[in-house]
Amino acid sequence: MRWTALAFTHLAEILSPSRCAACDSLLDRRALLCAICASTVLRWSGDGNPLAFGHYGGALSSALLRLKYGNRPDLGAALGQLLVPVVLAHLTPRDVDLVIPVPVPYDRLVQRGYNQSALIGRPLASALMARLETRALARKDGSVRQAGLNRSDRLKNLQGAFVLRAPKRVRGKRVVLVDDVRTTGATLQACEDLLLKGGADVVATAVVARTELFES
Repeated sequence: MRWTALAFTHLAEILSPSRCAACDSLLDRRALLCAICASTVLRWSGDGNPLAFGHYGGALSSALLRLKYGNRPDLGAALGQLLVPVVLAHLTPRDVDLVIPVPVPYDRLVQRGYNQSALIGRPLASALMARLETRALARKDGSVRQAGLNRSDRLKNLQGAFVLRAPKRVRGKRVVLVDDVRTTGATLQACEDLLLKGGADVVATAVVARTELFES
């Protein structure tokens, strides 16, 4: 049985070889990035709010952009898997009840066909033996744009943009809030505040990548 499974795995890799998530180079083993692209990834070593795998840049940002805008939902699980050891270094399954992805506006969800943060959150929820709760939060206003704004303006821009649709699902729960990228943290803060106001016991935050470009 083991040799049969190995044979099918080998056959699948021949028929559909793995490619680098950033540059599409063929990979000779199961990995997210080729060696050259992997060398451009800088691991995050700062504080843990939010927990993060790496700095936004290099091949990591290329992979995230492909997931978000390049119709590559297949990259979500692999990018989410990067977060698993980062989060498990701080939290155990006994510490978490729910994994909640930051929502995207409905019109964008329909256009894209998926919420990239939900795809990232799925392997994390599995590792934590927690429920992936995709219906607790919703984003109301698809016209809100954050690019180029500082943290203060982003927070103002997001007032009323999110709604807690199912307070009973989060009341008394320990939550990990997941997003793809953290810039100023305004989006994560708005969602965290809403969850706590709705009765969540505690909210931890986790992202694949962080950037500090707009901290002023």
